[in-house]
Amino acid sequence: MALCDDIIDYNKKMESYIEKYGNENHVEVKITSYGSGSQLLLNYQKRKFDVIFLDVSMPEMDGFETAEEIRKSDTDVSIVFCTSYYTITNAGKGFEVAAEDFLSKPLLYRKVENILNKIYKKKLLNAEEKLFLKCHDGLITLQLSDIIYIQTENKLLILHTIHGDVQSSQRMSELEKRLSKKQFFRCHNSYMVNFDYVEGVKKDSVLIKDKVQKLKTIPISKYKKEEFMRALARYVGKWEN
Repeated sequence: MALCDDIIDYNKKMESYIEKYGNENHVEVKITSYGSGSQLLLNYQKRKFDVIFLDVSMPEMDGFETAEEIRKSDTDVSIVFCTSYYTITNAGKGFEVAAEDFLSKPLLYRKVENILNKIYKKKLLNAEEKLFLKCHDGLITLQLSDIIYIQTENKLLILHTIHGDVQSSQRMSELEKRLSKKQFFRCHNSYMVNFDYVEGVKKDSVLIKDKVQKLKTIPISKYKKEEFMRALARYVGKWEN
C-alpha cells in the first residue's frame, strides 16, 4: 500500500491503522509513505501497490491531479481519497478517476477497516467468473463485481455497472439462475441487486449506492422481503466471520 499526505503525522497514524488491520486479519502488508504527489509519481510502478490512500489537499499537485497521472498507466490500483471536506465536486472528481472511496478526516481506525474490507472483498470477487451477455451487436463480458443492480424496462434488460449502463436481450430469469448463488438477489420481478452495493433497507425498499455514490431506492416485493433479509444477513455474516 502507498500513503501520500504532506502531513507526516497523518501518514504515521495511517501506518499504525493499516498494520493493525494486517495483524487482525492475518494479512501481510507493506506500506510506503510519500510526502507529495510528485514524490509518489516519481517512484510509481504499475502493480507495485494494491491500494493508494491519497490526501486531496496537497501543495503543488493535489490528490486528484496525482490520481489522473496514475490512471494513465494503471487502471487496476484502488485509490482512496482522504479529505476533511467531502463535497459534490470532490465526488465528481473522484468518479472521473474511478476512486474506490473517500476517507474522512479525522482518521478513525473503524473507517479505515471498513474501507479495506470493502476493497479486499471486491478484489476477491474480481477473481470470480465473468458474465457473458447477449447484446444487440454480439456478446459482451462483465465482471460480476462491477454490476450494481439489474432491472427490466420495456422488455429490455439493463445492467447498471460502475462504468455505465449495459443493455441486453437476455431474460431476467436466465440471469437469476446464473447469479442467485453469487452475491445477487432478485428482490422484485423487475430488479436484481448486488449485495456488495447494498447500504441498507428502508420499509419495502433497498438502498443501493450507484456509480456516483448516490443512494438509489430499489423496491422489494412484499413476498420476497423475508427471504431477502435472510439472504442479506447470510452475506454480511460471511464477511464478518
